[in-house]
Amino acid sequence: MFEGKKRTHVISVGTPEKVNYSYDLKQGALLQIWRGQFLDVTEMWKDRGEPQLAKPLGSVLPLTATPAIAALADKNTAWPDSIAFDDLQNKGYVLDKNKMLTFSYSSNGADVNDKIVVQSDGVAINRTISVSNSKGPLYCRIAVGLSIEALKNNTYSIGNKVYTVKLAAEIKAFIRKTKNGEELLAPLATGADSLTYSLIW
Repeated sequence: MFEGKKRTHVISVGTPEKVNYSYDLKQGALLQIWRGQFLDVTEMWKDRGEPQLAKPLGSVLPLTATPAIAALADKNTAWPDSIAFDDLQNKGYVLDKNKMLTFSYSSNGADVNDKIVVQSDGVAINRTISVSNSKGPLYCRIAVGLSIEALKNNTYSIGNKVYTVKLAAEIKAFIRKTKNGEELLAPLATGADSLTYSLIW
């Protein structure tokens, strides 16, 4: 359950560092992150197995259910609320040598790899989004909040210091206002491109 809606195509991942996250496979969205124990899945098997919800066993930091990647007419076009179910084709995931996941899918005419790595000290999550074969420029929405403040060294405070985003030095991100607050976007070039950032909380 996220933002009052049951999400039916979500994978939740736990790590030895006890940093966990949930990922919406049909939106390419990093939904939430939390520290501590993993999931209570009692409702998936007890009695009739309803309402089939996995509940995080920790203090959850909600992120966003909207897609990470979108094709916008220009940098001022509103971010889409979702991707139509059949417009995103999942290609599965792979594990690296440390058993961290990279999700793969096609959307907006491009192939996308979305790698999520928990730092060994558990203080942050690193996310690398790579696109290839895109026929036009795309944008990545890195963060959304009531307010976003640009700090030094390509770092941003999200939602009045709720969490921090640290971008790789080469990323040229920008903040724009929305009807509900602000969002942090970065462009991705036509063809092949990638960006990396860290979520620190």
